[in-house]
Amino acid sequence: MTCRTKTFIIPLIIIALALPYLPLYAGSHEGHQHPMKAEEAAGTGQAPVFVTMPDPGQKVPIGNDYYLIYGFDKKLKMGTVIMKIQVYNSRGEKDTSLELLGDSGMPSMRGAHETGDQHFKLSQKGEYLMPVSIVMPGDWEIRLTIKKDGKVIFRGSYKFDV
Repeated sequence: MTCRTKTFIIPLIIIALALPYLPLYAGSHEGHQHPMKAEEAAGTGQAPVFVTMPDPGQKVPIGNDYYLIYGFDKKLKMGTVIMKIQVYNSRGEKDTSLELLGDSGMPSMRGAHETGDQHFKLSQKGEYLMPVSIVMPGDWEIRLTIKKDGKVIFRGSYKFDV
């Protein structure tokens, strides 16, 4: 072997031995797609925070001006149940001027059973009503968003198990 051949082969051997330890790419994420949350896509930059609501039948404060009391038309079990919400102002009078949205789903299976925001319907009794379809046993969550004049004034979450 000539000296010239040795100077060419030795660096090739060193590179071949080092290859298993070199990363396959230089850490660039160019060309890679990353999943984007809906909130980021909407431009807010962060997910909304939902406070944990107490059990049904208890007062849930909505700032200083309102409170709500919620419940269901029957025991929470598989099938369709109706969530009922009564909203009161600070004087204890029923208030029907708010916009209520509800989203139900299974936190352990995000994206599989979510309904997306559904508007509550207002009954003749002044109760806000929304059907909740419970399609399988497991952990469930109902997320409530309340708006006044188009602005969100409350976000709450109730988790339960069926």
